[in-house]
Amino acid sequence: MPGGARDTVDPRRAAGTRGTAGRPPPERAAVVGGATAAVERLVARWAAADAAGAGRLFADRVRWWAVPVPGAPWPEAVRSPREVEAFFLAFLGAFELTGVTTGRLVAAGADAVLTGQLHARVHVSGESRSFDFALAVSVRNGLISDFRWYADTLALARALGTAGVPPVSPDWPHGSVPG
Repeated sequence: MPGGARDTVDPRRAAGTRGTAGRPPPERAAVVGGATAAVERLVARWAAADAAGAGRLFADRVRWWAVPVPGAPWPEAVRSPREVEAFFLAFLGAFELTGVTTGRLVAAGADAVLTGQLHARVHVSGESRSFDFALAVSVRNGLISDFRWYADTLALARALGTAGVPPVSPDWPHGSVPG
């Protein structure tokens, strides 16, 4: 591709990881496809404001981590599909998702990482905002067993109207260095 990025594959590393016609072996394809499909289904349920549907995508025991956001109404401790549903209900109670822009999706084995932006209207203020995120999941037996959500905490806290959120200098990192 002129002027564009290229995906490159080291043939020595690819040997033994590819099946017929350049496809992964069937057992590996099912695992990778499962992680990719789980992320796609989760983002679709989130964008559709379907908290119950999102909860059904998770295993009975969930290892969960979501970036702590000051003043956020959603629970920090999540261990079950019902608590997953409570997280999404609380998030959707604060924000009306108006879109999701996905960036890169990388899958390896039963794990997948997605980057992107959530676009939302803040219920309290009516303002439209966008929030960068990275979402990492692990899938076991077709269900999400591990969930890690990294997001722009400053933007989320400000959108929620959290008091005491420190301002960021408009000329940082050039004119002022924190610390």
